[in-house]
Amino acid sequence: MPINNAWVFTETKFKADEFLKKTHNLYKFASQRPYTNKKDPSETGVFVNLLVVKDDTDYGYDKKTGMKRDDNTLSNFGVTILNGKDHVDIQKGDFVRLVDFVPEKSFVIGFDLLLRFKNVEKVNVQTK
Repeated sequence: MPINNAWVFTETKFKADEFLKKTHNLYKFASQRPYTNKKDPSETGVFVNLLVVKDDTDYGYDKKTGMKRDDNTLSNFGVTILNGKDHVDIQKGDFVRLVDFVPEKSFVIGFDLLLRFKNVEKVNVQTK
């Protein structure tokens, strides 16, 4: 499932700094699987699915309905971590942050985002 209202963060490139800031660079870890680039097998890492925990972006109102657009809170998205490993030591439900966006290997194709980062790190979050 794609990120809702992705157009706010895109031009011909993904505005990673703005996205990370608006979402507090805090996500819930959902799953992972090994990744190998088909064109360059030496480029390996982990594809992770994440859940957006918070989104401060104001997406405005829908012109047709006049209703406020939903934010990305509780939306899931996928990111490829180009760390040369076949897994990360993070469990389902852990809070994580993304480290070092790789713009030259990330793409926006239509409304599909192919995002690449160098790492993902577990974050200790106190919940009530």
